[in-house]
Amino acid sequence: MKNGRISIGAIRREQIVDAAVAVINEQGIQNLSLSEIENKIGMSRGQLTYYFRTKEDILLAVFDRLIMLMGERHGQAEIDRLPWLDIVRHVLGIVLADPPAHPEFHALQHAFLSQISHRADFRRRLADLYEHWRSRSAKALKRDMKRGADRRAAPLVVATLVQAIFHGLAVQRAADPHAVDAEKITDLCLDILQSYLGLPDTPLKRRSPRRGKKNAKVSHGRN
Repeated sequence: MKNGRISIGAIRREQIVDAAVAVINEQGIQNLSLSEIENKIGMSRGQLTYYFRTKEDILLAVFDRLIMLMGERHGQAEIDRLPWLDIVRHVLGIVLADPPAHPEFHALQHAFLSQISHRADFRRRLADLYEHWRSRSAKALKRDMKRGADRRAAPLVVATLVQAIFHGLAVQRAADPHAVDAEKITDLCLDILQSYLGLPDTPLKRRSPRRGKKNAKVSHGRN
């Protein structure tokens, strides 16, 4: 915005990203193309490439948009104030949500992973995102660990392992949604982490979902 005016270029870029997200939602990321975006938004190829030179540039913009929206929807500032175990439960609830909370994000994440060997910009986006999540998780864990406690592993190491668990579960859920029982896997993860780290029980963990419900969903810790 300059001199109180909204940049036309910014508006056009937002429209293009909106159109790309719509195509991904309706047809899948494999069918995203400049032609599909042009048809969706009613824009010529010359106009489109003026704002984004390649489809990959649009994917990066979509990825950044999804990260921003995820942060807004899940209240990152509020989550950071929760006990660390409740943060883990909250994220597991998002990862194991049925239907998926952000199917477009997982599609983009997998697309980026498949190309990081030859796309440094894709690899950097994912690396920055993972580092951001790890550091926030480690900071919250360090806050909750008792001083002088027997730390078998540093908070950042634990945060790295937990992030790998999130990622692995997300991949399994995408490939075989029925392979993962959300309630059981959440309880197992929390029990292992709590026992290993010697963390105190939390109100949200004590209020575990009732057993025996078909298609139970993990919802604790959400705002």
